[in-house]
Amino acid sequence: MVSLWLAGCGDDGGSGEVEFGSIVDNFAWQVTDAGAELFGEPPPDAECPPPSEDCPVPDGECVVVPPTCRATYIVECFEPFSVLAVYTDFCDWVTLEQPLLRGIRVGDTIEIRTFHFALNAPAGGEARVSLAIGADMVFDERFLIPQGSGPRNRRWVADEDIAAGTTVLFHVSNHGDNEYLLVEANLCDPNVISGGSGGCVFEL
Repeated sequence: MVSLWLAGCGDDGGSGEVEFGSIVDNFAWQVTDAGAELFGEPPPDAECPPPSEDCPVPDGECVVVPPTCRATYIVECFEPFSVLAVYTDFCDWVTLEQPLLRGIRVGDTIEIRTFHFALNAPAGGEARVSLAIGADMVFDERFLIPQGSGPRNRRWVADEDIAAGTTVLFHVSNHGDNEYLLVEANLCDPNVISGGSGGCVFEL
């Protein structure tokens, strides 16, 4: 198992007017056809079959995924975190959705943390990983293939209020058999670094 440094934002902070913490639940993602206006139309052969029978059913508990499990996406256990993993050897174009967990106000900072394992494809290529809240593209990164493993972290500052319940989309398109992780997407306090009490995790 690859060791990741994972530290999170707290659930409260500041004066109490802002509830810092995760804006998504990694156990709540569902495949969707939405997002063509943001990510383009899927290729004709983009089909994501259901997970194999030995894959654990997401139930909000962190579990170790057996190596025989084959799924488009699943929640993997990296203690003490549960991260969303997308496996592109099973489906190389997928968009997932869920409702925004908490409201976002103008000026709020959203921190998105992702990780990819070593990227490979027979003829090389380029992958794309994106996260959108409503019509706002919060995270939109291109990954050249091949390349080694590593994190990709970004911050985004809201320029308008966004209500809780707004649709959040997470999209992966890829060439080859690769694995991408959504580690966290947090509403965090940019004045506090290294997590805890609503702090951002990484320093720009």
